[in-house]
Amino acid sequence: MTALLLTLLVFLASLGVYIASLVARTGKAGDPRGFLDAGARLPGWAAIFAGGGVLLSGIDLPGHLALVGRYGLQAGHLALGLVPAVLALVLVQKRLWLAARIAGLSSPVEALAGYYESVTLRLFVLTVAVLFALPLAAGMLAGAAGLLSVLTDGVVPRGAAIWGFAFALFLPAVMGGWRAAVLVLAIEALLLATLLVATAGLAELLLPGPGFPQAALPVPEGTLADAIPGVAQYSAGIGKETAQGGIFTTLAILSDALALMGLTLSPGMLLLGMTTHGGRSLAFGSVWVMAGLVTGLLLALAPLIVARAGGGGLPVLVVALAGEDPLAGAALALVLLIAGLMATSFFVTSGTLLVVRDLVMPFILPNLSPRDVRLSARIALALAFLMLAMLATFSPLAAAVFRSLALPLSAQLFPALLGLAFLRWISRSAVLTGLVLGSLAVFMTEPPGLILFEGLFLDLPWGRWPLTIHSAGWGLALNLGAVLLVSIFTRKGDERLHRDRLHDAFATQARVNLGGSAARGAKWSLTLIWTFLALGPGAILGNSFFSQPIFAGGEAALGLPSLWVWQLFFWLLGIPLVWWLAYGAGLGLTAEAGLRRERWDVRAAPVPGWIAAALARVTGGCGRTSPKSGS
Repeated sequence: MTALLLTLLVFLASLGVYIASLVARTGKAGDPRGFLDAGARLPGWAAIFAGGGVLLSGIDLPGHLALVGRYGLQAGHLALGLVPAVLALVLVQKRLWLAARIAGLSSPVEALAGYYESVTLRLFVLTVAVLFALPLAAGMLAGAAGLLSVLTDGVVPRGAAIWGFAFALFLPAVMGGWRAAVLVLAIEALLLATLLVATAGLAELLLPGPGFPQAALPVPEGTLADAIPGVAQYSAGIGKETAQGGIFTTLAILSDALALMGLTLSPGMLLLGMTTHGGRSLAFGSVWVMAGLVTGLLLALAPLIVARAGGGGLPVLVVALAGEDPLAGAALALVLLIAGLMATSFFVTSGTLLVVRDLVMPFILPNLSPRDVRLSARIALALAFLMLAMLATFSPLAAAVFRSLALPLSAQLFPALLGLAFLRWISRSAVLTGLVLGSLAVFMTEPPGLILFEGLFLDLPWGRWPLTIHSAGWGLALNLGAVLLVSIFTRKGDERLHRDRLHDAFATQARVNLGGSAARGAKWSLTLIWTFLALGPGAILGNSFFSQPIFAGGEAALGLPSLWVWQLFFWLLGIPLVWWLAYGAGLGLTAEAGLRRERWDVRAAPVPGWIAAALARVTGGCGRTSPKSGS
């Protein structure tokens, strides 16, 4: 199987280079937008499949399967959190797309920084993009390389796999830029979904013995394999106290959904939507691919794959499947490998291009010609992939520690994005205050903050995720509270006039049709009820709702775990909720016809003092400087 797997990997890498070469030959050589953001004309089909692929790979498919193998269906329930995460994306992505066309705010960094007139917010979004591009991507790259080394019995060493993967991912990005990276990702996403379904089916057909649900999931003793262990547990957190029956209570599942919102609202995902050509692609991708196909695949297939793997884990399943059919084993191995590599390529490429576009070009090298901009982006990509490979090779532990901050910190951008999209009364001061408090809560409930504080001062009484609440939940609770409180006192003033102009343009050029007051109230009420029953405290009913119906007076011979049926049932109910926003309210439907470019006077962003001082040292005082730094 080793030779076959390596052949498939080489073929996939060659296909990526071929696609990138086509993009490089047909693109406009002198236009930097053609390299940095595809001229904001990405094909709709590419955005549809690339978005779904990022979601499926960004959730860390091998890691998700390992969690299901360790905690059973309570961990599989996390995939249901993708539905509200996609709802959050639908709420804001059209307004960001319009901001790019109407006001020229053509990246998520520029949109938030320009709307709130804040350099601090610009640097925060770029920091989040770097966290996705380096520690999170390095962890996924190291995991894929380690898995390849195991599957080939050491024929391909882990270090060689890391550098080989990094080089193969680097080539399409450096040749064709953003368009090539997205096109390659879209094709890989189609391949990943097809192979995932095929290999799960082949495992059921070829491997002997019963599978799920006849065979129980191989969880350790003391863990509930087919039930949620309560609404909440008064646990001090991971590292301090062991939660009884498992850590995924309904509070943990609900707060994990907020962390998944950090994935859908990550700078790279927002850039993907903003650079897509107008049409129905944002709606189709959100409803049928993200909330529909990706969520359904994770809920339905994860227990089947994990049950077949048994207690030996995924490598044992690959070997067993290869023993029955080498091509089937190689296909499953390819699924596990490209699931991590797709997210790695996307986050490194998008993060690097955002840094070049929104930090290097306005602050460090503002007078570059179009060709020099493209050259700078290519140099930055080379440095980024080099740093990625070095981090994955020599500091995998540091990458694992700091990658924990990426999703919860990205989720802290939700109030700022809501303000840009709908709530004009949310002020800059409120957003910055919320970001500071929310980020502090995230930092102090994740490994970096715990390690730093306990290493310098004293042991904290809590560990990671106290009360089984994800750090994203703690952060957003403080964040939203601060935003609401501060906005009460700062919603008026000169900066409100600046924000109003964009919202007035939204109202006149792309009004949202949410229906009448009764329809809006009913639909939002149904969304809250769905969240309560699918992810909140009501999800505990799923433990026995279908196996021990309340009015039956006994047990029902269902033949399936009640919680699994509950998950699939609420997945099917969740799709219409996303459809209502994307199609019914029109928040996924975009069109450039009839849009008018508004005059948008954004004050030139002052160079932060630390950047100006660093440039002065390097250039001998001849660099671009500014006496003041922005807030």
